Amino acid sequence: MSYKSLYYSEFGEPEVVIKETNRRISYLDEDEALIEMMMAPINPSDLIPVTGAYAHRISLPSTVGYEGVGIIKKVGSPEKQSLLGKKVLPLREEGTWQEAVVMKIDHLILVPETIDYRIACQTYINPITAWLLCTREFTLRKQDFLLVNAGNSSIGKIFIQLSKILGFKIISVIRSEQYRNNLSGLGADYILNSSVEVVFDAVMKITEGKGVKAAIDMIGSSAGTTLARCVSDGGDFRTIGLLSGYQVDWKYIANHLNITARMFHLRHWSENCSLAEWQKQFETIFHLIYKGELQLTFPQLIYPFNQYKQAAQKALDPTVKDKVYLSFNKYES
Repeated sequence: MSYKSLYYSEFGEPEVVIKETNRRISYLDEDEALIEMMMAPINPSDLIPVTGAYAHRISLPSTVGYEGVGIIKKVGSPEKQSLLGKKVLPLREEGTWQEAVVMKIDHLILVPETIDYRIACQTYINPITAWLLCTREFTLRKQDFLLVNAGNSSIGKIFIQLSKILGFKIISVIRSEQYRNNLSGLGADYILNSSVEVVFDAVMKITEGKGVKAAIDMIGSSAGTTLARCVSDGGDFRTIGLLSGYQVDWKYIANHLNITARMFHLRHWSENCSLAEWQKQFETIFHLIYKGELQLTFPQLIYPFNQYKQAAQKALDPTVKDKVYLSFNKYES
Protein backbone atom coordinates (compact mmCIF):
# COMPACT_ATOMS: atom_id res chain seq x y z
CA MET A 1 0.00 0.00 0.00
CA SER A 2 1.27 3.47 -0.90
CA TYR A 3 0.32 6.60 1.03
CA LYS A 4 1.34 10.24 1.30
CA SER A 5 3.20 11.68 4.26
CA LEU A 6 4.31 15.18 5.31
CA TYR A 7 7.83 15.65 6.64
CA TYR A 8 10.64 18.20 6.99
CA SER A 9 14.36 17.61 6.50
CA GLU A 10 15.48 21.12 7.47
CA PHE A 11 14.28 23.82 9.84
CA GLY A 12 12.52 26.95 8.63
CA GLU A 13 9.13 28.42 7.84
CA PRO A 14 6.62 25.53 7.97
CA GLU A 15 4.91 26.45 4.69
CA VAL A 16 8.33 26.32 3.00
CA VAL A 17 10.16 23.36 4.54
CA ILE A 18 7.28 20.90 5.00
CA LYS A 19 7.27 18.54 2.02
CA GLU A 20 5.12 15.71 0.74
CA THR A 21 6.51 12.25 0.08
CA ASN A 22 5.14 8.83 -0.84
CA ARG A 23 5.66 5.93 1.55
CA ARG A 24 4.90 2.26 1.16
CA ILE A 25 3.94 -0.46 3.59
CA SER A 26 4.14 -4.05 2.36
CA TYR A 27 3.41 -6.01 5.53
CA LEU A 28 2.41 -5.64 9.17
CA ASP A 29 3.94 -7.40 12.15
CA GLU A 30 1.50 -9.33 14.32
CA ASP A 31 1.46 -6.57 16.92
CA GLU A 32 0.86 -3.77 14.40
CA ALA A 33 -2.13 -2.08 12.78
CA LEU A 34 -2.55 0.18 9.76
CA ILE A 35 -4.61 3.26 10.57
CA GLU A 36 -6.24 5.37 7.88
CA MET A 37 -6.11 8.96 9.14
CA MET A 38 -9.30 11.02 9.29
CA MET A 39 -8.45 14.38 10.83
CA ALA A 40 -5.68 16.18 12.72
CA PRO A 41 -5.59 19.62 14.34
CA ILE A 42 -2.73 22.01 13.66
CA ASN A 43 -1.34 23.00 17.05
CA PRO A 44 1.52 25.38 17.81
CA SER A 45 3.34 22.29 19.11
CA ASP A 46 3.20 20.87 15.57
CA LEU A 47 4.67 23.91 13.84
CA ILE A 48 7.07 25.44 16.38
CA PRO A 49 9.48 22.45 16.18
CA VAL A 50 9.56 22.82 12.38
CA THR A 51 10.99 26.33 12.77
CA GLY A 52 13.98 25.00 14.69
CA ALA A 53 12.97 26.33 18.11
CA TYR A 54 13.74 22.90 19.60
CA ALA A 55 16.45 21.88 17.13
CA HIS A 56 18.55 20.28 19.88
CA ARG A 57 15.99 17.50 20.37
CA ILE A 58 14.65 16.99 16.84
CA SER A 59 16.19 14.36 14.56
CA LEU A 60 15.82 15.10 10.85
CA PRO A 61 14.04 14.12 8.72
CA SER A 62 10.92 14.13 10.87
CA THR A 63 7.26 13.45 10.11
CA VAL A 64 4.93 16.28 11.14
CA GLY A 65 2.00 16.03 13.54
CA TYR A 66 1.54 15.02 17.17
CA GLU A 67 -2.14 14.12 17.30
CA GLY A 68 -5.11 13.07 15.21
CA VAL A 69 -7.72 10.36 14.76
CA GLY A 70 -8.08 7.52 12.29
CA ILE A 71 -9.73 4.17 11.58
CA ILE A 72 -8.06 0.77 11.80
CA LYS A 73 -8.00 -0.63 8.26
CA LYS A 74 -5.62 -3.59 8.61
CA VAL A 75 -4.13 -5.64 11.43
CA GLY A 76 -1.12 -7.93 11.42
CA SER A 77 -2.74 -10.70 13.44
CA PRO A 78 -5.92 -12.62 12.52
CA GLU A 79 -6.78 -12.60 16.22
CA LYS A 80 -7.15 -8.81 16.09
CA GLN A 81 -9.74 -8.68 13.28
CA SER A 82 -12.38 -7.38 15.70
CA LEU A 83 -10.49 -4.07 15.78
CA LEU A 84 -11.12 -3.34 12.11
CA GLY A 85 -13.19 -0.20 11.64
CA LYS A 86 -12.56 1.10 15.17
CA LYS A 87 -11.74 4.79 15.68
CA VAL A 88 -8.37 5.24 17.35
CA LEU A 89 -5.79 7.85 18.28
CA PRO A 90 -2.48 6.77 16.68
CA LEU A 91 -0.09 8.52 19.03
CA ARG A 92 3.27 7.94 20.67
CA GLU A 93 5.15 6.77 17.58
CA GLU A 94 5.43 8.32 14.10
CA GLY A 95 3.85 11.65 13.10
CA THR A 96 0.15 11.92 12.33
CA TRP A 97 0.21 14.15 9.25
CA GLN A 98 -0.02 11.18 6.92
CA GLU A 99 -2.74 9.43 4.99
CA ALA A 100 -1.91 6.30 6.98
CA VAL A 101 0.02 5.43 10.12
CA VAL A 102 1.48 2.08 11.17
CA MET A 103 1.52 1.54 14.93
CA LYS A 104 1.78 -1.08 17.61
CA ILE A 105 -1.74 -2.05 18.64
CA ASP A 106 -0.97 -1.76 22.37
CA HIS A 107 -0.16 1.94 21.94
CA LEU A 108 -3.44 2.81 20.21
CA ILE A 109 -6.14 4.66 22.12
CA LEU A 110 -9.60 3.32 21.28
CA VAL A 111 -12.13 6.12 20.91
CA PRO A 112 -15.60 5.50 22.39
CA GLU A 113 -18.39 5.35 19.83
CA THR A 114 -20.11 8.18 21.70
CA ILE A 115 -17.36 10.66 20.75
CA ASP A 116 -17.34 12.20 17.28
CA TYR A 117 -14.04 11.84 15.39
CA ARG A 118 -13.86 15.63 14.99
CA ILE A 119 -13.75 15.95 18.76
CA ALA A 120 -11.60 12.86 19.29
CA CYS A 121 -8.81 14.21 17.07
CA GLN A 122 -8.12 17.00 19.60
CA THR A 123 -8.15 15.03 22.86
CA TYR A 124 -4.40 14.57 23.31
CA ILE A 125 -2.15 17.64 23.22
CA ASN A 126 -4.35 20.16 25.02
CA PRO A 127 -6.64 18.10 27.29
CA ILE A 128 -3.97 15.68 28.52
CA THR A 129 -1.46 18.50 29.06
CA ALA A 130 -3.99 20.52 31.05
CA TRP A 131 -5.13 17.52 33.09
CA LEU A 132 -1.59 16.45 33.99
CA LEU A 133 -0.62 19.97 35.01
CA CYS A 134 -3.66 20.43 37.22
CA THR A 135 -3.55 16.98 38.83
CA ARG A 136 0.11 15.89 38.72
CA GLU A 137 2.37 18.92 38.47
CA PHE A 138 0.39 21.08 40.88
CA THR A 139 -1.52 20.45 44.08
CA LEU A 140 -4.45 22.80 43.65
CA ARG A 141 -7.01 22.97 46.44
CA LYS A 142 -10.15 25.02 46.82
CA GLN A 143 -9.34 28.73 47.12
CA ASP A 144 -5.98 28.19 45.36
CA PHE A 145 -5.44 30.37 42.31
CA LEU A 146 -4.12 29.21 38.93
CA LEU A 147 -2.96 31.99 36.58
CA VAL A 148 -2.77 31.36 32.82
CA ASN A 149 -2.08 33.57 29.81
CA ALA A 150 -3.34 33.06 26.25
CA GLY A 151 -6.66 32.63 28.00
CA ASN A 152 -8.68 32.40 24.79
CA SER A 153 -6.54 29.62 23.32
CA SER A 154 -7.94 26.11 23.06
CA ILE A 155 -5.99 24.94 26.10
CA GLY A 156 -6.76 28.17 27.94
CA LYS A 157 -10.45 27.31 27.70
CA ILE A 158 -9.74 23.80 28.95
CA PHE A 159 -8.00 25.16 32.07
CA ILE A 160 -11.14 27.18 32.82
CA GLN A 161 -13.33 24.09 32.56
CA LEU A 162 -10.94 22.06 34.73
CA SER A 163 -11.13 24.74 37.40
CA LYS A 164 -14.84 24.01 37.70
CA ILE A 165 -14.26 20.23 37.70
CA LEU A 166 -11.41 20.25 40.24
CA GLY A 167 -12.54 23.20 42.35
CA PHE A 168 -9.69 25.71 42.19
CA LYS A 169 -9.94 29.36 41.12
CA ILE A 170 -8.58 30.60 37.81
CA ILE A 171 -7.32 33.94 36.52
CA SER A 172 -7.21 34.08 32.72
CA VAL A 173 -5.13 36.69 30.92
CA ILE A 174 -6.27 37.89 27.49
CA ARG A 175 -5.05 40.62 25.14
CA SER A 176 -8.38 41.60 23.58
CA GLU A 177 -11.65 42.52 25.25
CA GLN A 178 -13.64 40.61 22.61
CA TYR A 179 -12.92 37.32 24.42
CA ARG A 180 -14.16 38.33 27.86
CA ASN A 181 -17.79 37.24 27.52
CA ASN A 182 -16.87 33.85 26.09
CA LEU A 183 -14.41 33.06 28.89
CA SER A 184 -16.80 34.37 31.50
CA GLY A 185 -19.45 32.04 30.13
CA LEU A 186 -17.06 29.10 30.52
CA GLY A 187 -16.65 29.97 34.18
CA ALA A 188 -13.43 31.98 34.50
CA ASP A 189 -13.28 33.50 37.99
CA TYR A 190 -11.24 36.52 36.89
CA ILE A 191 -10.28 37.80 33.44
CA LEU A 192 -7.45 40.29 32.99
CA ASN A 193 -6.85 42.23 29.78
CA SER A 194 -3.08 42.77 29.54
CA SER A 195 -3.61 45.48 26.92
CA VAL A 196 -5.20 47.80 29.46
CA GLU A 197 -4.25 46.35 32.86
CA VAL A 198 -0.97 45.81 34.68
CA VAL A 199 -1.19 42.06 35.20
CA PHE A 200 1.06 41.88 38.26
CA ASP A 201 -0.82 44.64 40.09
CA ALA A 202 -4.21 43.14 39.20
CA VAL A 203 -3.19 39.66 40.39
CA MET A 204 -1.87 41.03 43.68
CA LYS A 205 -5.15 42.85 44.22
CA ILE A 206 -7.20 39.71 43.52
CA THR A 207 -5.05 37.55 45.80
CA GLU A 208 -4.73 40.21 48.52
CA GLY A 209 -1.00 40.46 47.97
CA LYS A 210 -0.33 36.74 48.34
CA GLY A 211 0.19 35.82 44.71
CA VAL A 212 -1.08 32.68 42.98
CA LYS A 213 -0.37 29.06 43.84
CA ALA A 214 0.62 28.23 40.26
CA ALA A 215 0.96 29.85 36.85
CA ILE A 216 1.14 28.49 33.32
CA ASP A 217 2.76 30.44 30.49
CA MET A 218 2.08 29.79 26.82
CA ILE A 219 3.58 32.96 25.38
CA GLY A 220 7.11 33.34 26.73
CA SER A 221 9.05 36.63 26.68
CA SER A 222 8.10 39.35 29.18
CA ALA A 223 4.48 38.13 29.32
CA GLY A 224 5.64 34.81 30.75
CA THR A 225 8.13 36.39 33.11
CA THR A 226 5.34 38.57 34.49
CA LEU A 227 3.30 35.46 35.26
CA ALA A 228 6.24 33.98 37.16
CA ARG A 229 6.45 37.14 39.28
CA CYS A 230 2.82 36.62 40.28
CA VAL A 231 3.51 33.22 41.89
CA SER A 232 3.68 33.11 45.68
CA ASP A 233 6.78 31.87 47.52
CA GLY A 234 7.01 28.10 47.20
CA GLY A 235 4.56 28.06 44.30
CA ASP A 236 4.88 26.60 40.82
CA PHE A 237 5.48 28.07 37.37
CA ARG A 238 5.42 26.07 34.14
CA THR A 239 5.88 27.05 30.51
CA ILE A 240 4.09 24.99 27.86
CA GLY A 241 4.34 27.20 24.79
CA LEU A 242 6.39 29.84 23.04
CA LEU A 243 3.88 31.84 21.03
CA SER A 244 6.09 34.94 21.12
CA GLY A 245 9.11 33.03 19.85
CA TYR A 246 11.17 34.16 22.86
CA GLN A 247 11.94 32.45 26.15
CA VAL A 248 10.99 33.86 29.53
CA ASP A 249 13.81 35.39 31.58
CA TRP A 250 14.95 32.17 33.24
CA LYS A 251 17.95 33.87 34.87
CA TYR A 252 15.74 36.45 36.58
CA ILE A 253 13.29 33.77 37.70
CA ALA A 254 16.08 31.59 39.14
CA ASN A 255 17.85 34.44 40.91
CA HIS A 256 14.94 36.48 42.24
CA LEU A 257 11.91 34.22 42.71
CA ASN A 258 11.46 31.50 45.31
CA ILE A 259 9.35 29.24 43.11
CA THR A 260 9.65 25.94 41.25
CA ALA A 261 9.92 26.91 37.59
CA ARG A 262 10.49 24.73 34.55
CA MET A 263 9.21 23.79 31.13
CA PHE A 264 6.56 21.09 30.91
CA HIS A 265 6.98 18.67 28.02
CA LEU A 266 4.09 16.32 27.32
CA ARG A 267 6.44 14.05 25.39
CA HIS A 268 8.49 13.38 28.55
CA TRP A 269 5.38 11.99 30.20
CA SER A 270 4.26 10.03 27.13
CA GLU A 271 7.70 8.47 26.67
CA ASN A 272 7.99 7.34 30.28
CA CYS A 273 4.50 6.44 31.44
CA SER A 274 3.28 2.85 31.47
CA LEU A 275 0.73 1.60 28.96
CA ALA A 276 -1.80 1.35 31.79
CA GLU A 277 -1.21 4.99 32.76
CA TRP A 278 -1.34 6.00 29.09
CA GLN A 279 -4.77 4.42 28.68
CA LYS A 280 -6.06 5.66 32.04
CA GLN A 281 -5.53 9.34 31.31
CA PHE A 282 -7.43 9.15 28.03
CA GLU A 283 -10.26 7.25 29.69
CA THR A 284 -10.53 10.13 32.16
CA ILE A 285 -10.70 12.74 29.38
CA PHE A 286 -13.23 10.71 27.38
CA HIS A 287 -15.40 10.34 30.50
CA LEU A 288 -15.36 14.09 31.16
CA ILE A 289 -16.35 14.75 27.54
CA TYR A 290 -19.13 12.14 27.69
CA LYS A 291 -20.56 13.74 30.85
CA GLY A 292 -20.44 17.17 29.24
CA GLU A 293 -18.10 18.56 31.88
CA LEU A 294 -15.33 19.10 29.33
CA GLN A 295 -16.46 20.61 26.04
CA LEU A 296 -14.22 20.88 22.99
CA THR A 297 -15.11 22.93 19.93
CA PHE A 298 -16.07 21.31 16.64
CA PRO A 299 -13.63 22.25 13.84
CA GLN A 300 -14.54 25.31 11.77
CA LEU A 301 -11.46 25.71 9.55
CA ILE A 302 -10.78 22.44 7.75
CA TYR A 303 -8.32 22.00 4.89
CA PRO A 304 -7.90 18.87 2.76
CA PHE A 305 -4.55 17.12 3.19
CA ASN A 306 -3.19 18.31 -0.17
CA GLN A 307 -3.63 21.95 0.90
CA TYR A 308 -1.23 21.60 3.82
CA LYS A 309 0.79 24.69 2.86
CA GLN A 310 -2.28 26.92 2.91
CA ALA A 311 -3.38 25.27 6.16
CA ALA A 312 -0.02 25.97 7.82
CA GLN A 313 -0.12 29.59 6.68
CA LYS A 314 -3.62 29.96 8.09
CA ALA A 315 -2.62 28.40 11.39
CA LEU A 316 0.32 30.80 11.71
CA ASP A 317 -1.77 33.89 10.90
CA PRO A 318 -2.21 35.79 14.21
CA THR A 319 -5.47 37.33 12.94
CA VAL A 320 -7.07 33.86 12.63
CA LYS A 321 -8.64 32.88 15.93
CA ASP A 322 -10.07 29.45 15.07
CA LYS A 323 -7.91 26.34 15.16
CA VAL A 324 -7.06 24.91 11.73
CA TYR A 325 -7.51 21.22 10.92
CA LEU A 326 -6.29 18.87 8.20
CA SER A 327 -8.70 16.29 6.81
CA PHE A 328 -7.43 13.06 5.28
CA ASN A 329 -8.83 10.54 2.83
CA LYS A 330 -11.80 12.80 1.99
CA TYR A 331 -13.49 12.38 5.37
CA GLU A 332 -14.41 16.07 5.55
CA SER A 333 -13.12 19.25 3.92
